[in-house]
Amino acid sequence: MKHHIIKSLAAFLVAASLPTVASAQYFESDGIVYGITSGQTVEVLSNYYLHNTPYSGSIVIPQTVEYDGNTYTVTALAETAFESCTTMTSLTLPPTIRSIGSHCFYNCTFTTLQLPDSLRTIGDNAFLYSCVTSLHLPACFEGYGECAFWARNLASVTVDEGNPRFRSIDGWLYSKDSLTLCVVPVAETGTINVPSYVRHIGHQAFSFNSRATSVSLPEGLVSIGDFAFNCCSKINNVVVPSTVTRIGLCPFSYCPQLTNLSIASGNSHYVMDGLMIYSAGYDTLVSCHKSGTTVTLNPNVKVLGGFENNTWVRNIDIPAGVTDILDNCFNGCAITTIALPAHMNSIGRLALATNDKLTHVTMPQTLRSMGEKAFEWCMGLTSIVIPDSLRVIPKEAFNSCPRLASIAWGNAVEEIGYAAFWAMSAMATSTVHLDLPPTLRKLDDYAFAACENNLRSVTVRSQLDTMGEAVFHHANLDRLCFTAAVPPAVTGEGPLYDIGLLDSIVVPCGSLNAWLADIYWGQFADRYVEDCNIGIGNPDIENINIYTLGGRIVVEGADGETIRIFDITGRSVSNEALHTGVYIVKVGDRPTRKVVVMK
Repeated sequence: MKHHIIKSLAAFLVAASLPTVASAQYFESDGIVYGITSGQTVEVLSNYYLHNTPYSGSIVIPQTVEYDGNTYTVTALAETAFESCTTMTSLTLPPTIRSIGSHCFYNCTFTTLQLPDSLRTIGDNAFLYSCVTSLHLPACFEGYGECAFWARNLASVTVDEGNPRFRSIDGWLYSKDSLTLCVVPVAETGTINVPSYVRHIGHQAFSFNSRATSVSLPEGLVSIGDFAFNCCSKINNVVVPSTVTRIGLCPFSYCPQLTNLSIASGNSHYVMDGLMIYSAGYDTLVSCHKSGTTVTLNPNVKVLGGFENNTWVRNIDIPAGVTDILDNCFNGCAITTIALPAHMNSIGRLALATNDKLTHVTMPQTLRSMGEKAFEWCMGLTSIVIPDSLRVIPKEAFNSCPRLASIAWGNAVEEIGYAAFWAMSAMATSTVHLDLPPTLRKLDDYAFAACENNLRSVTVRSQLDTMGEAVFHHANLDRLCFTAAVPPAVTGEGPLYDIGLLDSIVVPCGSLNAWLADIYWGQFADRYVEDCNIGIGNPDIENINIYTLGGRIVVEGADGETIRIFDITGRSVSNEALHTGVYIVKVGDRPTRKVVVMK
């Protein structure tokens, strides 16, 4: 069997990239790649769909394009369409473009771009690290995604006066009534004075400004949005006005110079404790953007948030009364150990993501909710214990945890979400044999995709309702075992779509005809092996997995231990000389196991 070993972190980053949503059919016309989105429309796709280079030079996108006898209107720029087109000098867009996809202009170097009057939406990170210096939004523009305007040198964002949702004042983007400050371009320098008429600082309004040194917020300000000052790396002074009644998630994430943070006298909603901001009753920690290596929290706190990108903290003693960890709470930290309290209810989205030094997590038996991507990119995570209370492993929960090799399932897991364990075990130090929980009902798309190096066998111990598309995409399995006699329904291209290698599919004795008769599972007729041991006794004795394959007994997980096989008379026999019958397997000092061999 051929194995593809990832030898470096850089290679892993490439291998661990999640799939993007692509058009069902694409073609090239006059040097531009298009994807068909309907019977009458297309979107511009990345040049990488057909070539190994990005677009370059001066690019003009037409209003319509001909293909296969049909005329299509160009209505969108797809995600990553012009990503890293560093040699593209200019881009002209037609008056039919309605949307710009996520990361569309990521890291582009051209400095000017005229947005068409037809544009309605701009996706997440669309201009991230690009070099455009100004943008003008049309009258029909409706909204933008996360980090959409994080261009390196963006100095102004202006809006057509007829736009009913937004307005621009001195190059800053506001809500139409001017009460919400939406975007402050990153080119602003020195001290930034927020106008007195502003009542709300919007989501990510100041994000990625590396030039400003302080911000003056007006009395009368009511709220500070989520991640409002994210990555403002040089800001050193902020006073939260007495009138502020709401502060969102991680407002000062990665503000390493912010050592002068205070709350104005008279604010009855928030209090300071060093550089930590709590709600007035100390029940919620709002922000802890900077600290020492060890953090001691107020014993009354019940809800944790605000540590995102605090790269100083290593150890946190979480009080026993904490019930919830908010979205992004410890994202991007360098925590080495964390003990979650015994009565926790929820862990938020990205709550513990990107903690490279975190190796093990034991979750409390009261945990009922886990947010998407909660532990993604925890590169050092080797084992997890799922509590009996958790029913759903959400989308990308443990995405890109390449050293994760041990999962102790609880007794309630019913669903494993999209790409939940993408690239699991890709950099593990030993082979992995995965047993899925007996309560599982749904296995979503790409759930165990990109596990191409060390994941060797998977046993499905429940009657699944559905298995999604490409569940084992690029995996190299020796064995996929089902204990149910009825094959599960599949979605899309099916769970084995684009699998790397699969030696055998093991099903219970007497069920082969049902699997072969299935319209999807029947196409793998040459892979099936019937095993009469499925469902007999305890399938795993102290993490040892024993089954038959090709008339021989296979033992997994017994590294270095003596394996002995006896017939029913107690006579020792060789694995190479077995006949149809019942045998007894002894592994080291573990309990014996009866095994049926069919030849």
